[in-house]
Amino acid sequence: MCFKGSLLRSPLCGLIVWILISLLTADGLAQNTLMLEKLGTRRKFFFHNEDKFMLRTVKPDTFLQGRIWDIGTKNMVLQTYFPITIQYDNIRYVYKDYKFPRKFGIYCCIFSGVTFCVIGINHLLNHEQVFTPEMAYYTLPFLGAGIISICLSRERMKLGYRWKLKVMDMPVFPIDGR
Repeated sequence: MCFKGSLLRSPLCGLIVWILISLLTADGLAQNTLMLEKLGTRRKFFFHNEDKFMLRTVKPDTFLQGRIWDIGTKNMVLQTYFPITIQYDNIRYVYKDYKFPRKFGIYCCIFSGVTFCVIGINHLLNHEQVFTPEMAYYTLPFLGAGIISICLSRERMKLGYRWKLKVMDMPVFPIDGR
C-alpha cells in the first residue's frame, strides 16, 4: 500500500517516514551537553564533545587543557596527550578563551615589533643613533596594548556559589553560538 513502488510516493507516507527518521535520530544520536552558567544572570556557556576545554583541578592542583572526549553524569574524559577522567567535584576553575582580544593583542605586538625594526633600520641607513626615545614613543604603546589585551583574553570562572557546572542529557546548540 504505502511502500509499493517508490518509498516516498504519497505525501502522507513521506511525512510519516520523515517523522520516524527524525525521532529515531534525535533519540539515538542525543549527547550530553556540559553547561556552565552564572547564577542570577543570563551568562551561559555550552560545551559538547570535541570542544576545547580548560580547567584547574583541586587535588592535585593541576591546569588541564584539551578537548572533551566524553561527558558523563559524574565525570568527564578530557583528551590531552592521553585521556584523563575528571570528576566534576574535583574542578575548581573553568577557563574561557576569547578569540578577538587575543588576536588583537598578537597583532598589536607584531605591529610594535615591525615598527621598531623599521625605525631602527631607517636610523642605520641614515647613520643616526640607532636607539632613540622616539622609537619608544611609537612602539611601546602598541606593545603595552597588545600585552594587556592578551592578558585579558582569558576569563577564569570559579565554580561555587556563582558559577555552576551542569550536565544536560540533550544536545543544546544556542542560537548565538556561544
